[in-house]
Amino acid sequence: MNYLSLAIQIIIMLLFLVFAVFFLVQFYNIVFRGYAPFISSKKKVIKKIIEKLDLKEDGVIYELGCGNAGFLRAAREKFPRAKLIGFEYCFLPYLIAQIQNSLSKSKIIIEKKDIFKVDLSGADVLYCYLNLLTMKKLEDKIKQEGKQGLKIISYQFPLPGIEAKEVLEDGKDKIYFYSL
Repeated sequence: MNYLSLAIQIIIMLLFLVFAVFFLVQFYNIVFRGYAPFISSKKKVIKKIIEKLDLKEDGVIYELGCGNAGFLRAAREKFPRAKLIGFEYCFLPYLIAQIQNSLSKSKIIIEKKDIFKVDLSGADVLYCYLNLLTMKKLEDKIKQEGKQGLKIISYQFPLPGIEAKEVLEDGKDKIYFYSL
């Protein structure tokens, strides 16, 4: 066996190990902690939201459970002076977002942080693509910490105790718009 084929086998095994750990952590977080899985928002949905979003020039957008921060990157194009902050708990999506930020020299801030430990009082807009259980848990936090006029946008999953100002439906896609 030559060194090249041994190196290739080791690299393949390491990649497999990384993906196995990622999926085990995802499984644990989804089943035992009630977290949302790492699934990105559809680009066409993000585009609809960004087109509809009204924000002061220097507004602050938080993306809770930002994954690779696709929403924030799209928002940066329309709102270049806004402060854009993403919060992601899972290491691999956080790392991907950080790498993408470095490569694009983006000023988007990505923090590796549990969304339930984030102070929401500084946000003008919250964007979420989570799951129903997480949205239920998040609702009280939003009511307690969200400032007057806070806009909340949720893709697919509503805040059960807050009436949406508007719901956009396109096939199976639903976008909920709220305001405090």
